[in-house]
Amino acid sequence: MKTIAITGTSGFIGKHLVAELLRLGNFRIKLLSRNRNRDFNDLIGSGVQIEITEGDLLEPTSLHGFLEQGCTVVNLVYLRDAGEADNITAVTNLLEACKSANVRRLVHCSTAEVVGRVNDNLVTESTLCRPITQYGMTKIKIENAILAAAKAHFDIVLLRPTAVFGPGGMNLEKLTNDLITKNWLKNYIKSCLFDRRRMNLVSIANVVAAIIFLINRTEIFNGEIFIVSDDNNPANNFADVERILMKALNCPDYFLPRIPVPQSVLRLLLRLLGRNNINPGCNYSQAKLENLGFNAPVKFEAGLLEYANWYRSKLFVGQRGDTN
Repeated sequence: MKTIAITGTSGFIGKHLVAELLRLGNFRIKLLSRNRNRDFNDLIGSGVQIEITEGDLLEPTSLHGFLEQGCTVVNLVYLRDAGEADNITAVTNLLEACKSANVRRLVHCSTAEVVGRVNDNLVTESTLCRPITQYGMTKIKIENAILAAAKAHFDIVLLRPTAVFGPGGMNLEKLTNDLITKNWLKNYIKSCLFDRRRMNLVSIANVVAAIIFLINRTEIFNGEIFIVSDDNNPANNFADVERILMKALNCPDYFLPRIPVPQSVLRLLLRLLGRNNINPGCNYSQAKLENLGFNAPVKFEAGLLEYANWYRSKLFVGQRGDTN
């Protein structure tokens, strides 16, 4: 039985990863938490076979006992309320703990945002990274710190998800909220503006499956990088995503035909807004991961429908609460 030690499990990806590992049932799971009662109150005392270490990556002495020889570490931590220095310190402390424990492998979950602005319509793992946002720049520095420190001591593999969506996630929340409010003019203008702009979405189920896939592989990765994305689906664009969500949420279509705005205008607007990716036609390829044998378990449209159903149930619960 593989021992999996995970950091960052109180976040969106972490919660889904833990749930899937528990469902599979053939892993020994160790979690790091700064507050076990806050983060895992629903698991404590439920009979679920997990081990929780209360610790903080910014306090290296608190990591004692969390990692052990031969385990696989999954790092999902990003300190959003902290600066670059604290994020680098956190990952440095984790790397030192991995060295001391002689772990088998570190699977680090990064982000495709490290690529930044590119003119090419197809992004691969070999695309030169030129991030312009603080988030993207910090993330690429974390990647570089991991690659520099880990190679001589344990196996390392980096996963770069695109915009992760699913139940409990932030991506698609604003679009869905806007559609539900039925502010048709605002939504209509946005629909004309974004039109077929690529959304670069990826289902949370596929990200979790990719992490577990990399956990289970037996070869040595030695710092390999993999993108996970649903961009191979042609419907992964604003117009189709909007259409699918509108139908699933019973939102009426616009009574005026959409008038697409030239992509050059959208590109200029995105640049003025300081967006990381200003290329409306940009796609992220997960061919490298697929060539290794990975098969995404959830089709893109099915993931959107699952999200819409979750959103409707959340909305229904909220409405019931308002009437009590």
